[in-house]
Amino acid sequence: MRILLPAVAVVASLAACGGSGEGNADTKLAGTKIVPGTKVFKSMDSLQCSGGGVPLSALQAQLAAANIQVQAAECGNDGRPTPAVCGVSDGRIGIFEIPVDQGAAAAAAGFKPLTTLPDAKTIPCA
Repeated sequence: MRILLPAVAVVASLAACGGSGEGNADTKLAGTKIVPGTKVFKSMDSLQCSGGGVPLSALQAQLAAANIQVQAAECGNDGRPTPAVCGVSDGRIGIFEIPVDQGAAAAAAGFKPLTTLPDAKTIPCA
């Protein structure tokens, strides 16, 4: 009985965190309606040792030029192993959350679904 009681308490507390079932982590408030979002990315084309590359704001401007609504923008790393060699890509990417129905337009602008980089992580923009 002593083992069963803590297990029941854990299950009950987790069930309380379930919420009402409205919305989920993949939705953002846009105006007054909930619009599901998808994340896309594009390389910042920066190199090890020399940096450089395309700033996040310039990548976001590319999406805006294609009439794509950006709901969130952040810097990231593609998560791929790279050799520590000057002049090689440093793996920095721009990550953007956009409405799902604008994914094809983003692809036409050279952006790819973030799901194609399973080890990608967000990092502070430098």
